[in-house]
Amino acid sequence: MGGVTAPSSSRLTAARRRLRVAKYAIVAVAAAGFGGGVAATRAAHPATRNHSTAATQQPADAQSSSDDFSYGGGSYIAPATSAPAIQSGGS
Repeated sequence: MGGVTAPSSSRLTAARRRLRVAKYAIVAVAAAGFGGGVAATRAAHPATRNHSTAATQQPADAQSSSDDFSYGGGSYIAPATSAPAIQSGGS
């Protein structure tokens, strides 16, 4: 029978070394990509921006000086003046 000869140990050692180097390279690239993604996300987050737009700035004369809490000056529903009617009974 034509048997298959086992590869030499030096070839196995070289293959294992290449595999180990490839694993370390993959981990290093993944870590760098994750760090870059975190940095990009942090830079793009609105809370980290130093400039402000005109839409977010409120003029000094528009600030209310009263302590009243309102929903923009609209009407509101008054509280009930009588106790609610409760029905009891069986079916």
